[in-house]
Amino acid sequence: MNVRSPQTPWRRSLSRGFRQRNPLVLVAAAALVLIALLAFESFLVDGGLTTVSQGRLLRIANDDYLHIAYQVAELRSHPPSVPTIYLFGGSGAMESFVSQRSLTAAVRRDSGETVDVVSLAAHQQSFAQNLVIVDNLPRGPAVLLVGLAPSRFTTSPAADARLLSGRPLLLRSPRLELLSGKLFGKHPPFGGVLPGIFDYVGAYLRARAADGVMWGDRIGYAHHYYPAGAKGASPLAKRLNVDSVLTRDRTLYAQYGDYNFTVLRDLIRLARERGYLVAFYDQPLNASAAGPDWAGVVPDYRARAEALARHSGAVYLHVERGVHLNDADFADLYHLLSSGRAKWQPELARQLAGLARKLAARKAAGGSLR
Repeated sequence: MNVRSPQTPWRRSLSRGFRQRNPLVLVAAAALVLIALLAFESFLVDGGLTTVSQGRLLRIANDDYLHIAYQVAELRSHPPSVPTIYLFGGSGAMESFVSQRSLTAAVRRDSGETVDVVSLAAHQQSFAQNLVIVDNLPRGPAVLLVGLAPSRFTTSPAADARLLSGRPLLLRSPRLELLSGKLFGKHPPFGGVLPGIFDYVGAYLRARAADGVMWGDRIGYAHHYYPAGAKGASPLAKRLNVDSVLTRDRTLYAQYGDYNFTVLRDLIRLARERGYLVAFYDQPLNASAAGPDWAGVVPDYRARAEALARHSGAVYLHVERGVHLNDADFADLYHLLSSGRAKWQPELARQLAGLARKLAARKAAGGSLR
């Protein structure tokens, strides 16, 4: 004969709760679930990511957006003790230097100053993403080094509006929420970045299953899409792709260029309020294959960016003037191979050295960079 084991009082109460059909009880349960979810959201965006090693959280080796959210959480938990140059941009920026460590060493050597370089670049990074990241950076003497390229002025407001719900960055930005009406014509969602968290969890489970990597196992973050030894497309393949790339960039720039300059101006305002110096630079472009003016997009955005820099006190670096790149240095039209990075990084470091000296002077004087 089977004998039922006696249930403890709390188990009997829990069992009765699950069978409960009273609407008030169901509403209370839903409220508790919502409170728990919001608490979990706050935990994650306020530094909770760093309670687990980054390698266990990555979906794939090139998981740029998780990597950035994790870096930002670390920076907030342990603010830099020395002046810092934060590098922003798309995948073209990621492929423009050999490594964060070697770039930092080169800037220190050329400037004679103790300064750190921190890359916060990511594939398809928009200026609105930059604003979200900057809104979460710790205070302290810093330069925001903002990469410019045709593709950086082609993001639509609809794509950037997803940032309000944590997509694709698991970061909350009060500044973007404040600007959301002007930029997107909408208000932040009630759930905050919870939709982004759900998206991340679903993508994590799918990606780990597809790659055969167990959930929770560590994987290494890949800082390059084209690591040392990678080969690019053939010269013919690059040129066959030129017309479609230029047509797309020219069309999207005409549609969304004004919007992206609006976001860039808001980014500069936020930086100045935080006491940061802003510097623009042009990401490498394969002019050998696509031509120097990029169907008119490059001279137009450069002229507007130079005017914005003069008006706002930002600095505009022109690394490309000191580097001779050829078609063989590029994997395609935007991304440098290791040979190109070896050419670009020394000139980038030389020009950043001047900014490093400004940061050091500011730290010594305790004043502003403006």
